[in-house]
Amino acid sequence: MLHGYEEYRLKAGISPGTLVTEVELLKTFVRFANERNGKQLEPFEIRPADVRAFLDQEKEKGLKATTLKRKLSHIRQYFHYLWKVGKMPVDFLPKFEYELVVERAPATLFYREFADEKGKVLQHPALMLNAKLYFLFAMKGFRMREIERLQSKHFRDLGDRLELNFVTLEDVFWQLTFEDPVEVAVIVQAMERALFREHDYLVSSDKKYGPDYVRNNMKDIYQGLTALLPRPFKTEEVRMAYIHDLYKVQGAPFDEMVELLGITPESLTSSLKLVFERYKS
Repeated sequence: MLHGYEEYRLKAGISPGTLVTEVELLKTFVRFANERNGKQLEPFEIRPADVRAFLDQEKEKGLKATTLKRKLSHIRQYFHYLWKVGKMPVDFLPKFEYELVVERAPATLFYREFADEKGKVLQHPALMLNAKLYFLFAMKGFRMREIERLQSKHFRDLGDRLELNFVTLEDVFWQLTFEDPVEVAVIVQAMERALFREHDYLVSSDKKYGPDYVRNNMKDIYQGLTALLPRPFKTEEVRMAYIHDLYKVQGAPFDEMVELLGITPESLTSSLKLVFERYKS
């Protein structure tokens, strides 16, 4: 059943090392489903009950909710592939629900810790450009999926500054101005690279001719940034720290935060609730 899947995932940009772990998990799941049903199943014969029983078994081993969530994510990815290549008439996993209570550790990162290192990070000669881009935009409150959608056409050159005009996945028009010369230099470099590679995405493939966007190995990017920063770099943790800083340190009004973060008032309310939970002290 896994025939063709490995090539599919490699083309999607997954690292070979990560793929090995993913495939081993899927082999274990397929073997479990076969044994549970007493026969060699065809892909379309696998049922939601098989997935649930497998996760129940894994939960009984004492695995953390985050680990179970990752296993379910791998299985979702595999089923989507099977549906995509016509091996399954319906991909039922998007509607599949499995209760996982993920305990959130208290937040320890404060925005100023990374803000003080911004110049060093963005001007470091050995740090890959994509790592600088993830850092720069995470520090502005971008989610990972928003960073990966940024294109040259979203930026307008205003001489000594750049203006971002971007519609988010929440269908919110987000306008930001980048005035810091160091930030502008990094973005311009990414735009020039995109032009040279005949791409429009800022975080782009390292191949001049190929798909418009191939995601880099995030492990390499995170390791490169963590080596320069006082704490490990995680995009969502940085975004959380930025929201906390805007609200608690800078005292930014609610409406101003909505504009700065490019989100709906409802989304900001939800984000602030999470910030209050994580930053209790």
